[in-house]
Amino acid sequence: MSFWLNILKSLAGWIFVALGTIFFNLIGFILFPFSFIFEGGKRGSIHAISHFWARCIAGFLPFWKVRTEGLERIKKGKAYVVVSNHQSLLDILMVLAYLPIHFKFIAKRELFWIPFFGWHLSLAGYIPLKRGDRASGKTAMEKAQSWVCRGVSVLFFPEGTRSPDGEIHEFKPGAFKVALEEKAEILPIVITGTRDVIRKHSWVVRQQTELGLEVLEPISTQGISLENLNGLREKVENNIRTQFEKKRRQTHV
Repeated sequence: MSFWLNILKSLAGWIFVALGTIFFNLIGFILFPFSFIFEGGKRGSIHAISHFWARCIAGFLPFWKVRTEGLERIKKGKAYVVVSNHQSLLDILMVLAYLPIHFKFIAKRELFWIPFFGWHLSLAGYIPLKRGDRASGKTAMEKAQSWVCRGVSVLFFPEGTRSPDGEIHEFKPGAFKVALEEKAEILPIVITGTRDVIRKHSWVVRQQTELGLEVLEPISTQGISLENLNGLREKVENNIRTQFEKKRRQTHV
């Protein structure tokens, strides 16, 4: 009985998400010309629509309770390279809903082909990436660096894909190269609980749980050269992994 109940809840939830996506993306289409003209191409109001879309979904679906920590560490008006672990499809929803800054993020190119949702990704200036394509990867890094240069934060999931086993895997260097070249602070994010709701390669909502989003202390890149990129990468990865493990132990006490 619980299996079929989960199926029904999941279907209802995805229908709600689909309808909300169409509604908010239609608003995005209407606002896009004004955003492009009056915001210097930064498209902040389109990102704000993404934020409200995510908050509505996170607020109205009864599958989870969200706890945020460390938001006071964020300085308004500052462009960060935001770095987060990646557990589930819900991670980008969490960050869009609860991270109170204007940012762009890199997403696999196939998402940009989805009607309404993908169109909005393009309107907002989010960055497509074809996995396994070096040219696409180079273009995505250049676009990310361009956004940071223009004063807009960029979010990376440096594991490259969702964790298949719930552990944090080795970070790729791209985010840290962008941060060093632009001398931008790195904003580490720890996300917990999302894998317990939706597993990789699944659309079924598994259980009601508590989700967490914690902002760690920003890390300055001033005085760090590209030769020390791996050291910086390892430092950020270790900080996120340590806090992730701490939160996981607390959850299972």
